[in-house]
Amino acid sequence: MATVVLTTHGTNGDVLSFVQLGRALAARGHDVTIATHARYGPTARAAGIEFVALDTEREYVRYLADARDMLDARVGSASLPDLRGHYERNDLFGQIRREVEVVARRHRPGETIVVGRHTSGLSALIAAEAFGVPAVWVAMTPAQHLLLPVQAHVHRTELAAGVDAVRADLGLPPVGDWPAWMSGADRQIGLWPKWFDAAGTPTPAEVDRVGFLLNDAAESGTPPAELTDLLAAGEAPVLVAASSGQMLWEPFYAAALAACRRAGRRVVLVSPHPESLPDPLPPEVTWFPRLPYREVVPRMAAVIHHGGIGTLGRCLVSGVPQLVLAHSFDQPDTGARLQRLGVARWLPSTRWDPDLAGELLVELLTEPRYAERSRRFGAAVDLTATAAAACASIESVLPVPAGA
Repeated sequence: MATVVLTTHGTNGDVLSFVQLGRALAARGHDVTIATHARYGPTARAAGIEFVALDTEREYVRYLADARDMLDARVGSASLPDLRGHYERNDLFGQIRREVEVVARRHRPGETIVVGRHTSGLSALIAAEAFGVPAVWVAMTPAQHLLLPVQAHVHRTELAAGVDAVRADLGLPPVGDWPAWMSGADRQIGLWPKWFDAAGTPTPAEVDRVGFLLNDAAESGTPPAELTDLLAAGEAPVLVAASSGQMLWEPFYAAALAACRRAGRRVVLVSPHPESLPDPLPPEVTWFPRLPYREVVPRMAAVIHHGGIGTLGRCLVSGVPQLVLAHSFDQPDTGARLQRLGVARWLPSTRWDPDLAGELLVELLTEPRYAERSRRFGAAVDLTATAAAACASIESVLPVPAGA
């Protein structure tokens, strides 16, 4: 049995899969702790793993809003985001310290593994050096690997002083070669299948591409009566699935709702952030703060979303076509991969034209090949096999006992 400490940051797509990974590791007999945002405490505890909150709910909301503002300020700009300011405003250097402390309290020599989210999981790399434990980085999308040179540059120029201060407290020297250090985990895992990787620029050969990992338990439940009645009243609606963070703004909703209007479809709109939605909503739109996607997505005619890895995986296993209005850094890459696979159409944020979005949605709804290919690829997704492969990859970094 190993002691495994998981750390992750972000929104549902970044956290729910880590919780599912923790559940699978615990089922294999490991002692598992996950350190992440306070909001996910109930989900982690329901999975039977120890939970450590890295923030409060108020701090998490502020962190999401600050990330949204930082990205909004960058729209149309060639400049990189103010990552240093984001870290300082949200005490993320202090969070790295707290994550390393979580590892320190649970460290058992020769039996401990630290697992961090790719790019943001700097504490895993620091703890690996400080305590001599193996580190695993888990990427949610191929773009996290493809953008690593840019990320290494930004970290070297913007974050080095703060990271090196944390390292100094542990008796570690400053990072010298940032690209090498950020590629230095003992194991690199990618939470996507090989056929998804092959649909775009391939990731490095050392990435263990295990498949999509969804959290069925966290996305299951009984749909509300209002939705049940809506589904029974006519043809299948289109789901507009907003981010669980606060990363989307008015042009996304304008394009998505106009596309549904052109297609003549009713809309199920899911967003936990009503303050970001159009007011008033059109009469054909029914809003819910959240829904059990495992039960709901298979009953949709199509899904419009921003390109999050959790949503696209759920669409695939449900056999539902997707219109990706891609936003942020990695989502244009995932949208392009889905389009090459023939399961989706996509638009970058610079082309969120309502008329064009409507044309693409009508194509998705009227051309049977999109649903057929979605079902074919969805049938190839084996969540149990993915969890087992990810666990085996993590377990492989433990030292082999002498005489074994």
